[in-house]
Amino acid sequence: MRSQNNLKQIGLAMHNYHDTHGHFPASAIYSKDGKPLLSWRVALLPWLDQDALYREFKLDEPWDSKHNKPLLEKMPKLFAPPGIKTKKEHATFYQVFVGKGALFEGQLEIQLRQVLDGTSNTFMTVEAGRAVPWTKPEDLEFDPDKPLPKLGGIFKDGFSAGLADGSVHFVKQKDENVLKKWITRAGGEVANNNDLNP
Repeated sequence: MRSQNNLKQIGLAMHNYHDTHGHFPASAIYSKDGKPLLSWRVALLPWLDQDALYREFKLDEPWDSKHNKPLLEKMPKLFAPPGIKTKKEHATFYQVFVGKGALFEGQLEIQLRQVLDGTSNTFMTVEAGRAVPWTKPEDLEFDPDKPLPKLGGIFKDGFSAGLADGSVHFVKQKDENVLKKWITRAGGEVANNNDLNP
């Protein structure tokens, strides 16, 4: 329940970000020459009642710069896995799929109207199989022609997923072809909630 509530709050923050900017955040905060510096999780902080923490970051420096790295210790509880110790401190399982056709695609800033498959049929955030430092611009790489990265590092029998409409579902589906329908934002596939828990 706690993990699903965390994903709901992240989803709400994503939509509030969209209301402000007219698009969702890019997959990372990028440098002028296109290098990913900080996670979308940092970009979302002002919409998670963490504006003061957001202002502590140097947004033109990488996550592990001399200035930014100590801020790892200030990870909001929202990103912490409930009741689980990660191998590395200040790491999170809450990640997004990044790649061709996903809701997050490099430096693209996706708008709601571009989610042609429908917001209730598209993954926004999921519990990944491996935790990453919360400020690091590292997420789940998505290539429609390759196997999916491991999912579900919190529960053994599945993973929680926040959809682009703000709802959260527990997913037991293991079939990668079915899951890929939920990852793409405009693939044109027919997806329904029964697919998530066969």
